[in-house]
Order: sequence, then C-alpha cells, then structure tokens
Amino acid sequence: MLKFLLKLLFVLFPIAISAQEIQPYSVYLIGDAGEDTIPGKALLMLKEELLSHPNSTVVFLGDNIYPKGLNSKDKKSALCLESQLHILNNYKGSVYFIPGNHDWQLQGPKGLKRLKKQQIFVDAYLKEKTTASNKNTAAFLPENGLPGPETVMLNNKLRLIIIDTQWFLHLYKKNKIQSKKHTEELFYTRLDSLLNLAKQNNEQVLITAHHPMFTNGQHSLSRQPLRFLNNKTPLQLFGLVGMNRLLSQDISQPRYKKMRKRMMQSFDKYDNIIYAAGHDHNLQCFKQGANRYIVSGAGSKLAPFNKKKTFDSVFQDDTKRGFINVQYSADGTHTFIVYRVGEKEKIVEGL
Repeated sequence: MLKFLLKLLFVLFPIAISAQEIQPYSVYLIGDAGEDTIPGKALLMLKEELLSHPNSTVVFLGDNIYPKGLNSKDKKSALCLESQLHILNNYKGSVYFIPGNHDWQLQGPKGLKRLKKQQIFVDAYLKEKTTASNKNTAAFLPENGLPGPETVMLNNKLRLIIIDTQWFLHLYKKNKIQSKKHTEELFYTRLDSLLNLAKQNNEQVLITAHHPMFTNGQHSLSRQPLRFLNNKTPLQLFGLVGMNRLLSQDISQPRYKKMRKRMMQSFDKYDNIIYAAGHDHNLQCFKQGANRYIVSGAGSKLAPFNKKKTFDSVFQDDTKRGFINVQYSADGTHTFIVYRVGEKEKIVEGL
C-alpha cells in the first residue's frame, strides 16, 4: 500500500507543478482614479475582479489624488486616495501606486513635499489595513521623488518596471543624485540594463508610468500657436504664472518629446515589452514594432479623443470608465481584456 501511494505521489506531483506553471497571471492597470471620495463604479468593478483573482497584481497609474495631491489642509484629498485603498482591504495580490502630475501638486512648487506624504500614507495604509502580499515592502514607487526605474519580479518570467515620468517634466524642486543631468543618465543607463537583462533571461516586461508614449487623447493636441505665443512673445508672462506647467503635459511639449525620444530608443531595441500609462482619461491600445502601448486612464474621469488621430490605434474607447487587464500565460503570450463599467471585452491576443 505504501509503495502504491508513493508511486501515485510521484505521478501526481509533476501534474500539480505543471498546473501551477500554466496558471495565468493577471495584472490590472487603472489610472487617474483619484477624482471620487468614495469608490465609483470602475473601482467597485475592479474590487470584484481583484477578490476573484488573488494571483494577480494591480497598478494604479498615477493621478491618485485630484486636483493637487495629498494636502493636509484639504480633507477631501485624503478621501480621494482612500477611495482606492479601501477596495484593497481583503485583496491578497500585490499592489503598486505610481505618481502622476496631479500627485506632484499639479506640477506645483510643493509637489515633492506632497509626493512624499502620499508615499508614507499609501505604504502605511497597505501595511496596517490590507492583506496585500507586498504590504510590508514599498508599494508607492519610485520612492522619495526619484524617477526610478524600480523593478519587481511578479513571477519567474514577468518583470515589472516602474517609472515616475513626471520627474522629467517637473519644473520645481525634485530629488536628484548629484545633479539633474547625472540623475537622468543614471536612469536611462539602468533602464536599458534592465531591459537587456530581461531579454537575456527570456522574461516578459511590463513597464508602468503615468505619461503615455502614444495617445490620441487631449494630451496629443499640438497647441503650437499657443505654445509659441506663450514662450516667444510678451505673452510669456502667462507662462510664468502657470501656463507652461499645463502645456508641459502634452506629448508635443519639448521636455515631454525629449523624454519620449530617449525612452523609445531603448524600447525599440526589444520585442518583449508592454508599456502601460494613464494621463488621458480613456482606454487605448497601440502597437509599435513588436511592443504594445496601453493607456488606461479612465479610473474616475472621461475625456474625448482628439478629432484628428495622432497615432494608429488597435483599440480606443472614451465612452465608459474602466481599466485594462493583461493576462500572462506561462508560454510568454498574453491577452488584453478591457473592462468598461457594465461589460468586459477581449481585444488583443499575443504580440
């Protein structure tokens, strides 16, 4: 009898391991969810999904608090953040929050200070009130107002890379290593090193940030006449009182263009990347070469697309709040599932 049980164990054990290996791993991506003080329909739909799929990760893609980050003098700002945190109380997967431009005080002079407050708030809440698998490690990334890139292995073949793109656009005080130029060069060197390592190890890479590389939303508008008047004429006075800060969030703005160009130079060398961002308040998916680029910024707000499409998209929708799920299989393939309030739709499989 003992011999029979041992033989049965040897037969079943590999099967159990095999079943575990082929179990899909989901990453839920939701951005710009910081408008409501209580969970809206998109967040409640996300909560239901997370509780049903604990073998997963959720990434909040920035603009976690509207309008100007975590302000101790404004109780509403903390409620906006808690509306997202509350849905995670019984979630057993991993959680990450990324800062956006609104979390940097809408690119204001107190941006760094408010960013650090949010980091402390998020990490403390997850540790004290949730069952998240990473509650005892940093969940608000990158840490301490630096651009990153930070990296986490979600499983043995899936690498998450987290970037704070607002750092490159911010006009006021921000943390640096020696100097701004030195920090930037360290960033791009490390980013390329991580992507090269992932390729050598046959890993899939999910890069998460706030600002998209491709978008047909409102931040794709050129606004060039306004930009010229604002910077090259006496009307530059308006730039000094805040217009430059608003225009810096558009994909055609010089700082943004420089950041995007450098990142795309790294991304285009590889074929195992999905880049996910928020910023524009809609749902989009693009293909560039062998890589995919997602915009999932419909967590709590909606905004229409630019009437003239800047880029050719695989999918785009600006009619309903929602989020995007990337489901990874053990063989390296993946499926995109778009969740819109009241429905979900599989849109793209594989690369």
